[in-house]
Amino acid sequence: MIGAVTAGFMCLGLLLANRKSISWGKYNLVLGLISSFAIWLFTVALISKSEISQQLFGTTGRNTGFLTYLAFSLLFVGCVVAANPNQLSQIPRTVFVVGTASLVYGLLQSLGLDPINWVSQFSPVFGFLGNPNFQSSLLGILGVIVFAQFFVKNLKYQSKLFVAIYLFATIFVIRETASQQGFLVLFLGIGIVIGLYVVNRNKTLGICYGALSFLGFFGVLFGTLNKGPLGSILYKDSVTYRGDYWRAGWNMTVDHPIFGVGLDNYGDWYRRSRTIEATLRRGPDTISNAAHNVYLDISSYGGFPLLIIYLALMALVVVSAIKVLRRQSDFNPSFAGLVGAWAAFQAQSIISINQIGLAIWGWVFSGLIVGYEINTRHSPLVQQSQKKGRVVAKPVESSTGSVLALFIAFVLGVLISMPPYIASVKYKSALESGNPTVVQNAAYLWPHDPSRMSQVAMTLNDNRLEAEGLNVATDAAKKFPDSFGVWATLYSMKSATADQKAQALTQMKRLDPLNPTLK
Repeated sequence: MIGAVTAGFMCLGLLLANRKSISWGKYNLVLGLISSFAIWLFTVALISKSEISQQLFGTTGRNTGFLTYLAFSLLFVGCVVAANPNQLSQIPRTVFVVGTASLVYGLLQSLGLDPINWVSQFSPVFGFLGNPNFQSSLLGILGVIVFAQFFVKNLKYQSKLFVAIYLFATIFVIRETASQQGFLVLFLGIGIVIGLYVVNRNKTLGICYGALSFLGFFGVLFGTLNKGPLGSILYKDSVTYRGDYWRAGWNMTVDHPIFGVGLDNYGDWYRRSRTIEATLRRGPDTISNAAHNVYLDISSYGGFPLLIIYLALMALVVVSAIKVLRRQSDFNPSFAGLVGAWAAFQAQSIISINQIGLAIWGWVFSGLIVGYEINTRHSPLVQQSQKKGRVVAKPVESSTGSVLALFIAFVLGVLISMPPYIASVKYKSALESGNPTVVQNAAYLWPHDPSRMSQVAMTLNDNRLEAEGLNVATDAAKKFPDSFGVWATLYSMKSATADQKAQALTQMKRLDPLNPTLK
């Protein structure tokens, strides 16, 4: 979150510093949509009854609150304005750097050579994203852009060999993650790149390829749902669990169609919105704080208005891509890779969580596609020279104002996004101190966190400091009245009165009405 927010503010700083040299008129539609998205996010945050810090920073471990989505929006606009043929040629290089770093770390983890002894219930191969599913998807998405480099004209043999080695390493690490998401998005994106190449060379052949790809897509789709000949290969129990999360997210949207349940508040509402089948399938205590579908996350957070605006932004990306592809006379590997990677990200976003390390790529790709279409409308699409198979880009001009704006925006972004991290560090230090007073005070660190307050209350309660633990639990219930975990903590306090336990049980029933264990 710190990285995303800082990058977003730096984009804002550059835009403001160069506002007089930007032709804002051609971006009216983009600015209208992204402004509507940000304004509705702000409106939801104000109207929501949840604790303001939770709306601002998001829940612990997700951090997809107002600040993060604002950063995504700023990055989107920055990419729209900056997108041009020279900038587009830099994307593969950036992907090579990020992808290689992720691959090397993934290889170290797969060989048991990780220098950090992480504690994880998942596959040990999770890269820098904390979860093998995210690592798998990231490598798959980036691998699409790398694959597209095979089509670069006059590409040296050594470069082709490097691309081949990179893709081989990608497939190996994805396999080691034990997550098939990466394979699905990688092959989907590669299929799109090949399809765009075929269409550019022969439209009739491209139509045939598209028809076969269409059938293949639905074959894979039905297979993941345990239907058709691919069901035994592609289906996993997790698909059924995702269905439970999707239905809960849709119920939140339908029940709160205008303003949703609040930013990053899916977890507080999941128990109330899930079906009885979901409650009993793996037990009432198996829950989720994300819909495992970006579109349902957004609709549950901000209702149908926020979803419609987001869908309009994605539709704009599709239309922009089609416009560029229709007017280009030759195949552009960089743009084709960008489109394939964007489609791969969208496929991943339908079945997974809006994890910041992945989501930032989706917003950047979207902005680049839209901006490339706008910024190349009245100029040749190929404004780049090639020398010995390598693109020679024009140097970016800098100014004192831009440098100063970048510095100020960097500092501001860091300061605004740091509080959750600082609170986490202080909390860890408090626990290590062993001082009950310090631990109790750590429960009230800002931004307030229901899980931290519950943990402190239980820690005090289990160490014969029942009165102190009860005070923290009571305060937590006042700050987070819609947190099931907080009320469960209060109910378990040794010194809680009969009235407090009765109140806690009533609230737990309200928040989890289908739970058969609450009597």
